Amino acid sequence: MSDDPVTDVRLDGEGAAWPNADAGVTVETGLFGRLVVPADPARAAEIRELAGQAAAWATRARGEGTLRAYRSAWTQYTAWCARLGFAPITGEAEIIGLYLVKAAERLAVPTLRVHLAAIATAHRLAGVPVDLKHPRIALVLDGLARGQADRAVRQAAPVLLDALPRLLAIQPHGPLGWRNRAMLLIGYGAALRRSELVALRVADVVRIPDRGVEVTVRRSKTDQHGRGDSVAIWAAADPTLCVLRTLDAWLAVRGSRDPADPLFCGVLKNGRVTGKPLSDKAVTRLVKEGAAKAGLPEPARFSGHSLRAGLATAAAEEEAQLHDIMRQTRHKSTEVARRYLRSRDRWRNNVTEKLFRRQGEA
Repeated sequence: MSDDPVTDVRLDGEGAAWPNADAGVTVETGLFGRLVVPADPARAAEIRELAGQAAAWATRARGEGTLRAYRSAWTQYTAWCARLGFAPITGEAEIIGLYLVKAAERLAVPTLRVHLAAIATAHRLAGVPVDLKHPRIALVLDGLARGQADRAVRQAAPVLLDALPRLLAIQPHGPLGWRNRAMLLIGYGAALRRSELVALRVADVVRIPDRGVEVTVRRSKTDQHGRGDSVAIWAAADPTLCVLRTLDAWLAVRGSRDPADPLFCGVLKNGRVTGKPLSDKAVTRLVKEGAAKAGLPEPARFSGHSLRAGLATAAAEEEAQLHDIMRQTRHKSTEVARRYLRSRDRWRNNVTEKLFRRQGEA
C-alpha cells in the first residue's frame, strides 16, 4: 500500500483508486499527494516539471501547522468522495456543499472553513477552477454557521498569574524540567501560539542584560509570508519566574548552540538532550498535563493556547491598554483582542455595583 493517503482511497470497495491516470496527467503536489491535472498526456513531462515547481512554492506559502491541517482535511475529503463515488477534483460546488453538510455533523464552522480552504487549494494546484462564492457553497456554509450559533463555545482556560508558578513548580528536576520551564515562561511572556513556540531557533531569543529577552517570531498564523516580528519579556525579581535565569539554565544543558538549531528540543527520561525539534502537540501536553498535576480547576479545559490567552487575560486584568496587549500578542484584529478585555470590562464601572454592593456597605 502506498504512503500517499490520496491514492490509497478506494472507490466503493472495488479497488479502483483515485486519481485515475486516464483522466489527465497525474502530478505530484507534495502538499496533497498526487492529483490529476486535466491536460494533454503528450505534454506530461513539461506539465509535471511545472507542477513540481508550483508545488514547492505553494508549500512555502503556508506555515507548517497550516500544511498539516490542509493535509488532514484533504485526506478526509477524498475519503468521503471515495465512499460516494465522487472524483475529488471536479470544481463542482454541489459536491463540496454536500461534503460541508456531512462534515458539519462533527466539525465546527471554523474547522469547516479550513477544510474548504484545503479543497480550494488542491483544485488550484490541479488547475481546476472552483467558485467558493457559489450559492451551493456560500449559502450552505452560512446556514451551518447560523445553525451552530447556539452551540456552546468551549474556549481554552487561560493560565493566569496565580496559576503560572504552580505550573512551573511541578516540573521535574534536570534538563527536562529546565526545558519545560523555559517553554512555559517564553510561551507565556511572548504570548506565543503552539506552532510559534516550537518553531523558535536558538538565534530567535536574545538575552538583554538587566532587562530580559527579546523573542523574534519569524512566521505566524497572521504572518504567512515571514516578515517577522519581535516582542520583549522582562526578567522577574522572583528567580522562579525569571525568564533570563530559566533560559540560561536550559541553554547550559541544551548542548549545541548553533543559531539555526531548534531552541526547544526533545529530552529523554534519562536527561539526554536529543536535539530533535518538538511538534506543537508537545506544548499542549505540557500545559494540559501540568494543569492536572498542579491541581488547577477543570484541567481538561487547558490547552496549548492557554499560555497565550493567559498573558492577554492577565494583562487586561492589570489594566493594560488594548494597543499594548496587541503589541505583545501581535493580534491584527482589535475585535479578536478585545475578547480578553471583555471579562474585565463587565465588572468595571458596572451599574449593579452601585445598586447592590455599595448600597450594602452604606
